[in-house]
Amino acid sequence: MNLSVRPTGTWQHTLDVEVPVEEVDRRLDEVARQIQRRASLPGFRRGRVPLDLVRHHFAEVVEQEFLESFVPRITGEAIDQARLNPVVPAVVRNLRFGPGQPLRFEAVIEVRPEIEARDYKGIPARRRVRAVDDAGVERVLGELREESAVFVDLDRPAQRGDIVLLDSTRLDAGGRRLAGSRAKGRRIELGAPGVLPGLEDALLGAEAGQERTFELHYPADYPAPELAGKSARYVVRIRKIQEKKLRDLDDNLAREVFGLTSLEELRARVRLNLEGEERVRVQRELDAALTAELIRRNPFELPQALLARTLERVIEEATGGKSVPEDLRRELEQRYRPGVERSLQREILLDAVARQEKLEVSDEEVAEEIQRMAQADPRQAARVRARYASQERRQALRESLLERKALDWLIDAAEVEDEVLTEPPLVVPAGR
Repeated sequence: MNLSVRPTGTWQHTLDVEVPVEEVDRRLDEVARQIQRRASLPGFRRGRVPLDLVRHHFAEVVEQEFLESFVPRITGEAIDQARLNPVVPAVVRNLRFGPGQPLRFEAVIEVRPEIEARDYKGIPARRRVRAVDDAGVERVLGELREESAVFVDLDRPAQRGDIVLLDSTRLDAGGRRLAGSRAKGRRIELGAPGVLPGLEDALLGAEAGQERTFELHYPADYPAPELAGKSARYVVRIRKIQEKKLRDLDDNLAREVFGLTSLEELRARVRLNLEGEERVRVQRELDAALTAELIRRNPFELPQALLARTLERVIEEATGGKSVPEDLRRELEQRYRPGVERSLQREILLDAVARQEKLEVSDEEVAEEIQRMAQADPRQAARVRARYASQERRQALRESLLERKALDWLIDAAEVEDEVLTEPPLVVPAGR
């Protein structure tokens, strides 16, 4: 194989590949012999057709199978010989091939950027810490009371403050029930924040066993984009009218619902969880601030093939792999592109920091992380270990741990100023 490599873009190389005619003829002969085993022609039994007749009568098949099997393999060998690290499969173009001629083609490769990170030491950042206070603990305890409430059936029409248990189905313009739109066992608390006024009006006075049809108008800022600012018709079947009764906040609640010995133990557990959540929030906020500044200080162009492939994968996950209209796909691309670009820039720059600071993750560290995940959920321990049995998954875990190491290094090298926040955390009302 004759090979030459030339840069054709920021992160793109084009390989000019030529395979000598002797090698081509030998490979064609191998393919023809494979086809000979299954070929048949009038006057010849299956597998007994002479090789020259196979080459003549099955020329297109021989050529197609040769190209499908040989070109990808020789492309891989060329990439290895050129010591390139492609981020997406190579694109083969300008393939030239004929009797008695060498095989020639171009393989276009986009490689993973290996940049030199600059100005990444001493990045200024602020660690904003919010203390967990008694009010926060009591707020969570109130939420736990709500979640553990019991529902008592009522034998009367629904009033404000009642719970309506219902099944709902959306209707089309002709009044037909839309397949896949049925929701079973929904609980609507009449008068609760976040319940649309039109829905509440439609359910006041409802009785168990009734069926009601109504139109609901959604405000322009409704969280579901497909319904925001629009109207929809529903038919609902009322299953029950109920009253929600909260349990007393006492030792019985702690024992019977949460399996703890006392209310004070429940309070301590809630505080511990809130403190853990706060540590995670602070870490994420600090990580985001440092990587945003790292990206700002180190602008670079992403390989377009890598960006396109990653964006396509994100859209597939968002749509469940389903086919979507072209206009929706363009909308999704515009929505997800900035986040995908930042994620790729972050990944590449943290890899550069790890390389420049000679950070590594040992096999022992990978094994310890797998053990930690297994111990975190003993019921899933066997599944966790099986998941990371393959070399590919262990390598992905190694890369994730190395990224965390690079982030921790950045934090240690940063000029971090601590700030204690006094305002309470934002609480978003249910249903908004």
